[in-house]
Amino acid sequence: MVAPVITVTGDTLLDAIIVVAMLVVEVFLLTQIVPRRGPPPPIARMVVGSSALLGSAGVLMSVIQAFLNANLDSYTVVLFTFNFMMLAPPGLWIIAVIVYHDRAIDAKSWSWPVAIVAMATLAEVLMGLLFTVADGSSLALANVLAGTLTSAWYLWSMVGAMVALILWIPLPRLVAGPLLGLAAAGFVAPWVVADPVVGAVLEAVAMGATVGVFYGTARRAAATDPSGYRLLLAIFGAFVVMTLSGFVVALANDALVAELAFGGVMSVVMVGEFLYLVREGLWPSWPRPSVGGAATPTAPVATLPEPPHELGPSRGPL
Repeated sequence: MVAPVITVTGDTLLDAIIVVAMLVVEVFLLTQIVPRRGPPPPIARMVVGSSALLGSAGVLMSVIQAFLNANLDSYTVVLFTFNFMMLAPPGLWIIAVIVYHDRAIDAKSWSWPVAIVAMATLAEVLMGLLFTVADGSSLALANVLAGTLTSAWYLWSMVGAMVALILWIPLPRLVAGPLLGLAAAGFVAPWVVADPVVGAVLEAVAMGATVGVFYGTARRAAATDPSGYRLLLAIFGAFVVMTLSGFVVALANDALVAELAFGGVMSVVMVGEFLYLVREGLWPSWPRPSVGGAATPTAPVATLPEPPHELGPSRGPL
């Protein structure tokens, strides 16, 4: 019998509603700050979206503190952080509009993608930490870290955000399909700890299905699209590392060190995919269809000033 990843109870249903609601808010914020098409977003929009992401992480952090040390002060901090998440982003947006006006971000820089992914991932990790601590398991650092990084609450939230970005950002099938397969591996990852043998087999199935479907595409890309081929190789390599680490958990008889290693591998792969998607949304490597159907360039094209209009040949004196 396959061990359940999450025990279904009345409390679990309420937890799931909270997690789904927070995921919906996160996906909405990501779609607002990662453009589907058109020019890079203005700085003011990035400030309001990223501050809201950071505020959600602060709320989760305060909730964890309130759970571990329940008193009036800790609950006050929860209310304070919740008010910050609701009220501070509009204020920061107004300040950004005054300071930067409608200036766009430097889409070629890695600063914004790294900041967005760091804030979103922090919220996901804290979500996994909250449910790991609330589960009543050991509070030893290694146990809490392993439980957090392999928690379904954490991994499934990451997968949900990445699937939303894959569907939101116009990507070629060459890239979108394997990235969805990589997200599917993240979805089955919690079973590696709940039922190591079944989980490792599911990881292998996800890898085999993705590689099998896109093997022919990868061979064609090797000759026609070297950059796309390198990306496919990186995705397939990530599959191999995840699957091998899953089998190590099964062979090590669910050892804590193996779980920590597997959780670390999954986090690195998920964060790497997340970072690629946000970067691709802000500075795409692939042509995108415009509103009128024509492909937009992958980078802004500098235009020369138009020459002065000629008034026609001089007719001389009448």
